[in-house]
Amino acid sequence: MALAGCAFVAAPRHPRPVLPTRAIVAATPLGTPELAGFESRGEHRWHGTLRGDGETVLFELWSERDPAAPRPLVLLVPMLAGGEGIMDYVADTMFDRGFDVALCARAGSAMRAGQRSADLQELFRRTVLHQRLVLAWLRGTDAGRGQFVLGISLGGMVATAVAAQEPELAGAAICLAGGDLPSLVPKSSESRVRRWLEWRLTTDGVGVDHIRWELRQQLAYEPLALARAVATDKVLFVSADFDDVVPAANQDLLWEALGRPERMFVPFGHYTAALAIGPILSAAADHFAARCR
Repeated sequence: MALAGCAFVAAPRHPRPVLPTRAIVAATPLGTPELAGFESRGEHRWHGTLRGDGETVLFELWSERDPAAPRPLVLLVPMLAGGEGIMDYVADTMFDRGFDVALCARAGSAMRAGQRSADLQELFRRTVLHQRLVLAWLRGTDAGRGQFVLGISLGGMVATAVAAQEPELAGAAICLAGGDLPSLVPKSSESRVRRWLEWRLTTDGVGVDHIRWELRQQLAYEPLALARAVATDKVLFVSADFDDVVPAANQDLLWEALGRPERMFVPFGHYTAALAIGPILSAAADHFAARCR
């Protein structure tokens, strides 16, 4: 499906090699997740509970569950807040395109009153861990199929971290995401982020300069630091031309850190990019299918 105004930039002919990253995020070993519950939610859809590494992970699975013909799997990373209807639509679309799909419940809500930078770091760490536990369990049920990750907005930033720690992933679609969170957060127009900044000012008496400094000190899971560990040729990067939630400069920084992978531009803002969800998912499905062969 095409959309007028969408544009593509091809991946480099000679992608940069995977580069070393911080030891703190260098493929941290996982324990073996245990399935604590699994029940049908209707045709092709299940709800599961995993336990591992001190965490309880809730997830949804869209699957044919045919051991004779396992399908490649796409892990969807949840967004900052809300978006359940959109994620269900994404899951249904990718399922119809020939992929099984898994979606974790959020480990928690981000950018709310009561959270400071250390709390955000811990939430980011747990969110990445939840995604990796689901991938590990699914890999154990069928080691022969390819696995992919798709994230939108904050989910795209988490997907970068997951891809950095899971080199066995066959591909990633990173959509409407950016890097350098210490500069992104103060510039974002996202209402939840603006309220969090106001709460920090009112409660702690700190302004933008302190927030930038604090985030740089605390966020070990900064997407820019992790992107260098992701193979460029695995990535499809999707940008919105008029995004003021994830500003263009921060989108560009993450794209550069990923080695300038294949890039799709849509002629919308952050939320109006939903009007292009069909073409975006079509591009992601094609990107993944090309890596299943």
